[in-house]
Amino acid sequence: MAFRVSLFVGLALAAIVFAAPSSRADEVVLKFATLDQPEAHHIVAIHRPWAQRINEQGKGVLQIDQRDGPGVAIHPNVYSRVMNDVIQVAWGLQSSVAGKFRLTEVVSMPFLSDRSAIGSVALWRLYKSGMLDGEYDEIVMLKCNVFPQSGMQFRVAPKTLDNLNGLKMVAGSRTAGEIIEAQGGAPVTMLPSDYYETLNRGTADGVMVGWTAFQPFKLAEVTKYHVEMSLGGASGMVFMPKSKYSALPEAAKKILDANATEKDTREFGQFWDKINDDTAAQVKGMSGHTVVAPSAQQLVVWRERMAPLSDAWVKRTPGGDKALAAYKQYLADVAKGS
Repeated sequence: MAFRVSLFVGLALAAIVFAAPSSRADEVVLKFATLDQPEAHHIVAIHRPWAQRINEQGKGVLQIDQRDGPGVAIHPNVYSRVMNDVIQVAWGLQSSVAGKFRLTEVVSMPFLSDRSAIGSVALWRLYKSGMLDGEYDEIVMLKCNVFPQSGMQFRVAPKTLDNLNGLKMVAGSRTAGEIIEAQGGAPVTMLPSDYYETLNRGTADGVMVGWTAFQPFKLAEVTKYHVEMSLGGASGMVFMPKSKYSALPEAAKKILDANATEKDTREFGQFWDKINDDTAAQVKGMSGHTVVAPSAQQLVVWRERMAPLSDAWVKRTPGGDKALAAYKQYLADVAKGS
């Protein structure tokens, strides 16, 4: 009798052991590249909790395998890594994919919006409207953000804020470069990962970027004079290939969709607004740093010089007029709470 009981128990345990791999084999695992170091603020506050939430909801169905750091992908190659299935989900900047997201560049126009949460939701609605389908033809955007507005960060105080004459300024996009040129400066275009070294070496006099870049790229170490303005924002996104998304089992797709909503995008923008405000306050309190704003007259002059940039962007961007009008309307809608 004891032998029969032991045999039964043994067979039952074996069934459990051999059944477990089958269950795990049905679980979809998506590698998620965040590009930046694990301690970067957006990884700690946004990407990691997002992945953990999906993993909790998706036990046995869907799991996110988060990969931090530049070992798996970096900004210049993250899009191709996703499309080549090296990774399946990634955080990246649309501006790092040359010539692909031309209509999305609308968010980089100066003096459109001061808050990331508003701009992010407006971009999400523009994407959901279908107006951007031509450039998001290969990917599904799971959430997005428009960074808080860029200002001017200098190594030392410039001679004047009337213009940027004679100054080399780092720009992260074509539009940023045009803004710098409109003020008489010489733009040096590069990726954010190169900002620190360029400024540290004195190759450039300053950088056009917002406060949110300070923590991950340690810009407070290489800039001392800061001008707060609304000079346009860049955009970022968490995305995956349409082919991979379409192939997901319905149960996995449902979990992913539940974590890829306007609410997720709004929270992403709210995070950046908090980082922007906290960093500005922190730098203002640092010894040796000066934070200023242009005078009312200087601001009028800057606006006048940059006014033609939107018209130029519309002329060179097919569909740019409609995208700009729609984005402005979404900004207004979100700002008033609708």
